[in-house]
Amino acid sequence: MPSQLNPQKLALLEAILFTTTDPLTFEQLQKLTKSRKDEMEKLLTELNQRYSNENSGIKISDMGGYKLIVKNEYLQNVADLTPHADMSRGLLRVLSIIAYHEPIRQSEIVKVIGNRTYDYVKELSEKGLINVEKKSRTRILTTTDKFEEYFETKKNELKKNLDEVKEEMKEEVNENKENAD
Repeated sequence: MPSQLNPQKLALLEAILFTTTDPLTFEQLQKLTKSRKDEMEKLLTELNQRYSNENSGIKISDMGGYKLIVKNEYLQNVADLTPHADMSRGLLRVLSIIAYHEPIRQSEIVKVIGNRTYDYVKELSEKGLINVEKKSRTRILTTTDKFEEYFETKKNELKKNLDEVKEEMKEEVNENKENAD
């Protein structure tokens, strides 16, 4: 390893890339590691070289940001260990909002999540997990049969179960308030 690289920053960068579920921009990585642009480029190059080794099962993806992913040749072997790992936290969040409130206007989700909603909706649609129906100036979003298969659930059961959990949580909060008084 070149001596000018800070080993702590390299380890921190690796930990950040390992931990994140959503890809991080170059600038975010710079800020998190407190690195200059040229230093960050060298750190990423060093990690990429380490992971390009045939004995490594992971690599750095730089599609839409940086994060560690499993190399394609090992995906099949680990797919069952992390169900739904092919989706970021943000993507799952948008999908859960759609599933719970469907049919829902895309504009309502944008108010909560922000402009990344458009990218998430596009990706979910491409995966076949949601239907997108254009209506006036917005789009109406619903889940598909593929959604039910993917999550091994029925839409009506999912909403019912979520409502039950929500009600149980309300009761628990009320009990905690009463006990605190």
